[in-house]
Amino acid sequence: MGHVFSVYKQDTYAINNDQLIAFIDIGFGGRAAEEVLHAGDKGEITTGCAADMSNITRFARILIEENGYSSKQGFVRYSDSEMKNIETNEMIQGEIKALLDERYKAVKGELSKHKVQWARLRDFLIEYKTLTGEECRTIFKGGRPSRLPSEGLPSS
Repeated sequence: MGHVFSVYKQDTYAINNDQLIAFIDIGFGGRAAEEVLHAGDKGEITTGCAADMSNITRFARILIEENGYSSKQGFVRYSDSEMKNIETNEMIQGEIKALLDERYKAVKGELSKHKVQWARLRDFLIEYKTLTGEECRTIFKGGRPSRLPSEGLPSS
């Protein structure tokens, strides 16, 4: 099982919609990769993505419920009592599901398009255990990391 996380160069106070979409895409990466790797056999999908699913749902809620990302909801922020309204709740849940379905399809499409490259990346991850972003880019372009697997990560 793998883990992907972002390292920020500075503290961030506010996150924009594009960043939230990117977090959703990153969160879907492992799940979509498993599906592409196993040719859609859902029996082969692991539980490793459970925390990712929780996070991406939270990011989608922020986009839809708080940031006005939904064309149906617009810039309305519903109160807790209004959220208990069945129609309102169903509309918001539908918008969240539509957004997540759209992003999953996009991520799965990108992984399918670059299946050979990320299969190489997977093989190097198995061998090296941990890779830097630069090493991933090198592998993706057909190269190899400049260090040996036994050397560990380069110091920054």
